[in-house]
Amino acid sequence: MNFLPEHQDRQYRDEFKAVADEYDWPAMKAMRDEIDGLAIERYSPSFHRRLAQAGLVGLSWPQPYGRGVPFDRQFLMAEELECQGFPGYGLTTNQRGGGMLLRSGLPEQVEEHLPHVVDGSWTYCQGLSEPGAGSDLLALKTRAVLEGDHYVVNGAKLWTSSAHVSTWCSLLVRTDPSQDRHRGLSLLLVDLKSPGITIQPVWVMGGWRVNAVFYDNVRVPVANRVGREHEGWKVITGNLDEERAMSFGGTETRLLCARLIHRLAGKADALSTADLETLGRFVMELEADRLLYLRVGLAGARGEDTSGIGPMSKVYGSELAQRFIEWACELLADLALFSEGDDVLGRDLEQQLRTATVLSIIGGTSEVQRNIVANRHLDLPRSN
Repeated sequence: MNFLPEHQDRQYRDEFKAVADEYDWPAMKAMRDEIDGLAIERYSPSFHRRLAQAGLVGLSWPQPYGRGVPFDRQFLMAEELECQGFPGYGLTTNQRGGGMLLRSGLPEQVEEHLPHVVDGSWTYCQGLSEPGAGSDLLALKTRAVLEGDHYVVNGAKLWTSSAHVSTWCSLLVRTDPSQDRHRGLSLLLVDLKSPGITIQPVWVMGGWRVNAVFYDNVRVPVANRVGREHEGWKVITGNLDEERAMSFGGTETRLLCARLIHRLAGKADALSTADLETLGRFVMELEADRLLYLRVGLAGARGEDTSGIGPMSKVYGSELAQRFIEWACELLADLALFSEGDDVLGRDLEQQLRTATVLSIIGGTSEVQRNIVANRHLDLPRSN
């Protein structure tokens, strides 16, 4: 079995590398400052626009919107991006919005939105979780009432990443209050500049902001509904499968591990046998995480159901990231204590220690993910 990319696969990695080579240390620092200023995790709007200019957004989408390349090549390019330390969340969240429209949108919705996705002029977020619902997405209460050719939306969403820099929100609402759980839901594309929308920051332990978004009699055209009325769960499940297939900490951890090894080069004698063995074990586990992540992504590219194996990758990667960063911070001791210290690696490890705390919660808790694996991958009966 060959895990190395073929010549055709390397083409798009090489195109990205040409963009990456434009960023010297001052440019990288400016990008980090932009991310810090906007307080968004792994999202630089200016870098995303540069990727769009290079034609690297929506690579796998059909022409005339994308370049029609196999999804696995887009996937490998995105992996290269994050492994080199560039922020990849903008690419992920915006391609998720466009991909949803390709799967479930009307032709006119595709024609309206996709050109703006690939040129970077429109950006997207998801409005799913709600206050008081915890990890139970299907307990949502945000209502959309049909009035003529508009829905009137009232309710609130919580933990909405990048809402403060997004143009549109893929909003899951309840359109049939007589139904519960996944029945009676609809998916609306909401212009975040619409009257009645209030976006407030919610600061998380990692140091960036997510958002609470309030909808007060917000009017949304019926033409902005994606999929059939009351069948929004069918639309959003594709997005959820994609989200679970994301690298929840694995890619960033591999980069931090490589930087730590570079720092320790020639200093093996200063490490205990236990630390050397632990480092070697983490290197092997991180490679296993990468292969599981690739398996999920490439299975999705072949059109296979990843709803069972995606959560495996999510649980393994997030919990591995937590274990590694705790050990690495103990190893560097005082260098990784402060968020504004002089040591760049120490600062990044300190931030990742705070960030990793939530990795087993966001995108669905590890407990929820294990239940999904048991039910969908192992075909075990539900506990109830």
